[in-house]
Amino acid sequence: MGPEAPCILGIDFLRNGYYKDSKGLRWAFGIAAVEVEGIKELNSLPGLSENPSAVGLLKVEEQRVPVATSAVHHRQYQTNRDAVIPIHKMIREQETQGVVSKTHSPFNSPIWPVCKSDGEWRLTVDYRALNEVTPPLSAAVPDMLELQYELESKAAKWYATIDIANAFFSIPLSAECRPQFAFTWRGVQYTWNRLPQGWKHSPTICHGLIQAALEKGEAPEHLQYINDIIVWGNRAMEVFKKEDHADSPGSQVCHQEEQG
Repeated sequence: MGPEAPCILGIDFLRNGYYKDSKGLRWAFGIAAVEVEGIKELNSLPGLSENPSAVGLLKVEEQRVPVATSAVHHRQYQTNRDAVIPIHKMIREQETQGVVSKTHSPFNSPIWPVCKSDGEWRLTVDYRALNEVTPPLSAAVPDMLELQYELESKAAKWYATIDIANAFFSIPLSAECRPQFAFTWRGVQYTWNRLPQGWKHSPTICHGLIQAALEKGEAPEHLQYINDIIVWGNRAMEVFKKEDHADSPGSQVCHQEEQG
């Protein structure tokens, strides 16, 4: 899953019934029959975050993730001028929340700001060099097409998507794993205390932990793709109740939509 994944499980599929891949090919799905006029955005469920920059904390042990086999050190390259102020603000906010902290590390990777479709900026780091020297980890992220086929078979009238806000940043890392994720901003070196975006194993680790949390709780029948969850039913209130039960323990839900 790249920094700008074109489609994820949920509202994009439900609204359009297709997506266009990197080669320009359109993939069509039967779910296109869903009536998009019935879309409703929910703002009253327990745990719904009103602050998009707020970060929750998944109730798990600090994760011991694979450590690079050799040190990687790349200096910061020139970034987009428009990203400077937003990135500085995000780093300050995340330091306040304990997501990042100042450090001194032999590792260093350059910041790679990504502009989202809504004009906001995402703080990602260019971990391509680090990824090359990171030991493998068995991938546990499900295949998107298989999920879509399963979703089509439900033939429900109402669907709801749940996006767990800042999911990677809600997963704590063990202290010995943190130095490899170091980056530098305005002459100060920081590292991630939580799972970073841009690292090759973050999607797999995140998916597995959220899946385990859902299975441990009383989550209704659902489909999950990393931090996106979808539930369904034949009546609106049925889906509302399912969403309430599907809230992942320790994480904040930032965006939910109903469709019927």
